[in-house]
Amino acid sequence: MPRTLFEHLSPDTGPKRILALDGGGVKGVLTLGMLKALEDELRRRSGAPSFRLSDYYDLIGGTSTGAIISSGLALGLSVDELIALYMRLGPEVFGRNAGDGVFLQSKFDSKKLRRALHSVLSTKTLGSEELKTGLAIHAKRIDTGSAWVVTNHPLGQFYDPPADGGIFPNKRYRLTDLVLASAAAPTFFDEITIDIVFDEKRRPIERGYFVDGAVSANNNPSMQLFMLALEPSYKFGWRSGADNLMMTSCGTGARRPTVDGKAFQGLPPGLRGVHSLRAMVYDTQVQGIMMMQALSEPKRPWRVNSEIGDMRGVCVSGVPLLDYQRMDLMLDTKPKAKRRSDPVPPMTPLERLLGRELDAETLLALDLMDNGKKPNLDLLLEVGIAAGRTFVDATYPDPKFDLPEWGGR
Repeated sequence: MPRTLFEHLSPDTGPKRILALDGGGVKGVLTLGMLKALEDELRRRSGAPSFRLSDYYDLIGGTSTGAIISSGLALGLSVDELIALYMRLGPEVFGRNAGDGVFLQSKFDSKKLRRALHSVLSTKTLGSEELKTGLAIHAKRIDTGSAWVVTNHPLGQFYDPPADGGIFPNKRYRLTDLVLASAAAPTFFDEITIDIVFDEKRRPIERGYFVDGAVSANNNPSMQLFMLALEPSYKFGWRSGADNLMMTSCGTGARRPTVDGKAFQGLPPGLRGVHSLRAMVYDTQVQGIMMMQALSEPKRPWRVNSEIGDMRGVCVSGVPLLDYQRMDLMLDTKPKAKRRSDPVPPMTPLERLLGRELDAETLLALDLMDNGKKPNLDLLLEVGIAAGRTFVDATYPDPKFDLPEWGGR
């Protein structure tokens, strides 16, 4: 029998499991491929055909496309159901540009994304009883400069504050609005406005303006979710330690953003700002991985950079504070040959994973956040499933975190 929300959130019901999902636009399909491998393995262990990731993970949190997936999973949807959503969402939302995305108008129409999300989230709120497990959504309130993380934990400070305070309770926010706020990537979508404070007659007197949680350093939300679990102010009160707390952190495929220096100098200021923003988001993602690996001992550590490598054997906290595993892969492209006589470049790690070569245009397209064409989505899914299988097996997630009814603790 699935655990209740109370059983998921209570610190007194055994070890806790966190699923952290990065942002990345349509590359969320790659995330879903990895999650499919994860769900298949955990379903095998459970022996239940109806198994969902919400049965296993006690807190599922994400940013942008990760917020979409997190909300669906927390509502008890299967990975296959979310894959079907993305296969519809990609062409519908990213099929036609609405603007130039830099100077005049955001590149895509937020209304199309809202319609696509409504088919799954409907009018459900953060306090909905249909949420099967803990949920955290990350966004950036641009008018006040504050990074927001909202959860469905009933003890949270703003979940259900006193009515005389005028603050709109978090539990009454619609999931669609919160997810749209988290996914409002600058240049891609317009900002999202949400009423925050009301007067005694329930008339809105303060409105918040939200953009993508990625610009708050939470595109990789793992550090924030780790703090949710342990910082007393958030009221989760979970215990640290590699036997008490685990986290699976899923990316959307990584490629270090580069740009020709001379070409960069010739760009308009707006485009230089876009390139700089993308570089900043990548840096915060890597910083999050580095910090989480420094507090743990991953079985398959992620290579951070050429200076510190994958940090194997490094645990700055002395003892691991959690069981952490990053699941992702590099979407490297082949170097361009300068002369016809140059040797043919070797296959990229991605090509070796798939067992076949891909043309340069296809490799480049994989890292685009807005390529909603079906061939690209199909390839992202294939890559994600193949990548997931390199991390997930009978030893990961560690069987010590299996649910008691499976023979675990």
